[in-house]
Amino acid sequence: MKLTMTYLVKNRTLPRAAWRMLLTLGMSLAQAQAQAQAQAQAQVVVSADAVLQSYLPAEGGVKDALLASPLIDGARSRRDALNARAQGIAAGPAEFTVRATAQRRREVGPGVSVQESMLSLERPLRAWGKRGMDADLAAQTQALAAIAYADAVHEGSRELLKLWFEHLRAQADVKNAQTTFALAAQMQRLTQSQLKQGEISKLDAELAQAELDRISAARAVAQAQWATTASALSRRYPSVALPNANLNVSGAKAENSAQALAKSAMPAWPEGSHVSLADMRQEFLEKNHELNMLRVDAQRLRLSAQRASRDRLPDPTVGLFTARERAGAEQVTGVMLSMPLSGDARSHHAVATAADAQAAEDQVRWTEQQLSATFESMWQQLLHKRNAAELLKSAASRQAQAADKARKGYALGEGSLSEVLMMDRLASDNLHAAERMQLEAVELQALIRLDLHQMWDFDE
Repeated sequence: MKLTMTYLVKNRTLPRAAWRMLLTLGMSLAQAQAQAQAQAQAQVVVSADAVLQSYLPAEGGVKDALLASPLIDGARSRRDALNARAQGIAAGPAEFTVRATAQRRREVGPGVSVQESMLSLERPLRAWGKRGMDADLAAQTQALAAIAYADAVHEGSRELLKLWFEHLRAQADVKNAQTTFALAAQMQRLTQSQLKQGEISKLDAELAQAELDRISAARAVAQAQWATTASALSRRYPSVALPNANLNVSGAKAENSAQALAKSAMPAWPEGSHVSLADMRQEFLEKNHELNMLRVDAQRLRLSAQRASRDRLPDPTVGLFTARERAGAEQVTGVMLSMPLSGDARSHHAVATAADAQAAEDQVRWTEQQLSATFESMWQQLLHKRNAAELLKSAASRQAQAADKARKGYALGEGSLSEVLMMDRLASDNLHAAERMQLEAVELQALIRLDLHQMWDFDE
């Protein structure tokens, strides 16, 4: 919507109130247009999310399954362990030491023997700024614990998503096998009827029976794979309900499978029109738990290297003592101070920790390059597989129509049985390829959105 205001140059007597009215009207129309665009974009996002959610399990069941998983329980325990270690780092390794001595003093001349004792309390001190460095190191360790737990939850979500789509693909294989079996059984019954009436040879009837046996074997394999994926998903995540599937496909339903697939919609990418690949890749790298965990660990190792370098300056040990000499005739109270003399081991340890920190920083850069390439690869695969799925759906629809015409023509005495079987096989293969390609495209889109934290964000 555009607001066009025409004003004659000669007319210089337009009141200021009229100008203000026109400007107010223009601003109101611009705001209304912006709100309409925002609402339209929100509707697109909601529509795309609704289509994508139709392929996915219920979010509540997914969250319950993940948080109850032994994998997440172990990650939670590791997080608690790292937090406890962080508290230990902040507290420091220094401990109080109590020393008690008892001795007997004997004077040689008089032959007098007296009891003496001494009691001391001492403790090393973190000097040279080491206490503050330990506090920073403890904070980095706690941050590493939190990110490691979030990464475990995210990886669990990815595993669940992959198991889910493996089951959906196995389910599509069973449906395809049932579809082809129903068509082959229908053709076999037709040939048996024609054989009894003497309309075809026994060879054609045997060909139809052989095709039915082949498809029966393929159906058994597909059912076994479907049962395997169902067992894997239900055992790993019991609270996730398996998708409902009617695997008993009749001949009439089989003929409409290609039409139903052609009408099925794939979820649109709601932000693909105004968000570039570079922006999505940057968002992916910023939110990637594996990369963030490596970054925090590299910072932690750098702090450890600085701490080890500071350890070249040894910490003093101070204490208080009291002594009782000559059976209590003399009481001694004092302060003690000791300082270790550092050797080469401290220097070598500092050099080693600095090298570890540099290696961790190099690993961060290498992982960032790998993840960037992985994300771009997933995005390109998504684009091409979406296009391939649409083309395969169109091919499956046309091939199904051709196979249907061939079967009807054969029933009327036109064509040969081998041609009909070949047409049915091509139609089945195209339909199956289209279904699997569509599922692969949807899985890629779900994985990308999961990695961008646009769905199943349970790791915060």
